[in-house]
Amino acid sequence: MSSNLIILVGAGAVIALVVFLAVWLMVPATPASSILEQRLSSVPNAATYDIDLTTGEFTQPAFERIVLPILGSIGNIIAKRTKEGQLQQLRKLVARSGSRQRPETLLALRLIVPVAGAAICFGLSLLLDLTPPENYGLILVGAVGGYMYPTLSLERKGKRRAKEILLALSGVLDLLTVCMEAGLSLDMAIMRIGDADESVLAVEFQKLLNEVRLGRPRSEALMAMAERNDVDELTEFCRAVVQAEPLGVSVVNVLRIQSEEMRRKRKQRAEEAGHRAPVLMLLPMMGCIFPCIFVVLLGPAIIQLFFAKSS
Repeated sequence: MSSNLIILVGAGAVIALVVFLAVWLMVPATPASSILEQRLSSVPNAATYDIDLTTGEFTQPAFERIVLPILGSIGNIIAKRTKEGQLQQLRKLVARSGSRQRPETLLALRLIVPVAGAAICFGLSLLLDLTPPENYGLILVGAVGGYMYPTLSLERKGKRRAKEILLALSGVLDLLTVCMEAGLSLDMAIMRIGDADESVLAVEFQKLLNEVRLGRPRSEALMAMAERNDVDELTEFCRAVVQAEPLGVSVVNVLRIQSEEMRRKRKQRAEEAGHRAPVLMLLPMMGCIFPCIFVVLLGPAIIQLFFAKSS
């Protein structure tokens, strides 16, 4: 690839990025509906850092002190020109994954990572001495992969976190039932779970208790926890507890029924995994074990056939 073509491709990429940012900035931002929403939207932007009083140095890593504020500033510009529905979906995705990053940071990553991926793939195409259209395809793959990576990474974390919550739910419900049968209230039982357990679900229950202490109704806090984690079994438990309080049903009985239901579903999932195991083992057996068996059984016959024909 000649140097003139490399310069033209690099200049074209820079011009395209500048034009894209200029057009994006020219699009009018979505106005806030009220002064209150403007003030509330500015609250998360205030960066708070932990300072060690003995040394006077920041205790947070440099990435959180330097890089994240820059990404947040870029994300705020993009968020003002993004539909509210898309921002709501990003908030749900971030909450479901348990990540501490803001949706604005995710928007900034979806703008920066594709450019970095395209630049890396462009450098690889130069090292491998690829010619069109192979180099253009590699650059396109890098840009698309960089755009999809932040979202796919959060989705993978969300699935892993939902699986951890599902596995810990039956044990936590049993502990809740035992604590309430011993005479503790629901809030005190949740506190005991937070002290005795260190799972993801225990952290969520501790967050629920903190919201109740701050004055949020328990029913709203329970439904917010269910919406934040998006696990069907946890949502059923929260709805059962919320419906039991206004109807005057004993919460202990609801917890006992829910724990028995969770154990039954866990047993069914184990049986389903056991029945699915032979089907999953079939492909490795066909690909690894059967060829070895064929070599042992048919190898001598093929060798004899080969020498018989040669003689």
